[in-house]
Amino acid sequence: MLTTSTSEAYSYCLKLIADAGDSILIPQPSYPLLQFLIEAEGLQAIPYPIHSAYGQWILDRDYLVKACNQKTRAIVIVLPNNPTGHFLSQDDLLWLAELTRERMWLISDEVFADYCWQPYPSQSKSITHLNLQNTFSLSGLSKICALPQMKLGWIVMPNDPVIHKNLELVADTYLSVSSPIQIAAVKWLANRNQFQSPVRRRCVESLDLISVKLKGSPWTLLPVQAGWSAILKGPSRIESEEDFIINLLDRGFSAHPGFYYDLPFQPGIVLSLLTRSTDLTEGLNAILSV
Repeated sequence: MLTTSTSEAYSYCLKLIADAGDSILIPQPSYPLLQFLIEAEGLQAIPYPIHSAYGQWILDRDYLVKACNQKTRAIVIVLPNNPTGHFLSQDDLLWLAELTRERMWLISDEVFADYCWQPYPSQSKSITHLNLQNTFSLSGLSKICALPQMKLGWIVMPNDPVIHKNLELVADTYLSVSSPIQIAAVKWLANRNQFQSPVRRRCVESLDLISVKLKGSPWTLLPVQAGWSAILKGPSRIESEEDFIINLLDRGFSAHPGFYYDLPFQPGIVLSLLTRSTDLTEGLNAILSV
């Protein structure tokens, strides 16, 4: 099912599976837009924690089980998550499939799945291989081809004629995707590697640069498997994450504070891996000088 964006894809799915007052579980930390998209549909967004420990991000299965109730309509997962850049393990995906089976939906946001820095099994990068009847997989041109202005996303749905018919009703109500975009998308997707290859190269180079610059410093680069972002965990002597970010802004450097994504620790900084190496070096020097 084609949509104008992944955000609209969420809207279509939520309209189909939930009624006002129902709840949707979303990962925390993750992209803050998820909460707004869910609440805009008259639904309740309930975060479930992903913990940073032992050099990895760990799904809190116990919390998820307790958070599910009669009002829960779906669990959202992000593969890879933004900004943590981690994939769920195959065991976690299978566990989620069993948890949601015949009870609720599993919505997988996979817009960054093409940007993986290490050879991970393809089955950990998408839920589509599971062939379940209660899953939606979302993506779009915005990240895959770096064409957010072209406005095209999509939903990969179960092979169920009832679901198809109901989602078509939603789509026909809005008639949002233009024909020129649909026709052009075939060529854009066929040539996506022309954009993706240099982006992957830039991100890997940025990660290497960050690792070298932080060596021996009180800052830690958290492990990242994919995506366009890196998370730095700072020393406890920095009492205010917000003041630290404002200090950087006053000096001409931009970064996202960790609380923007509800990171479970402070201080934390989220950096873009797309930054030019010269600018990234200057920014890291500013961070380390405070």
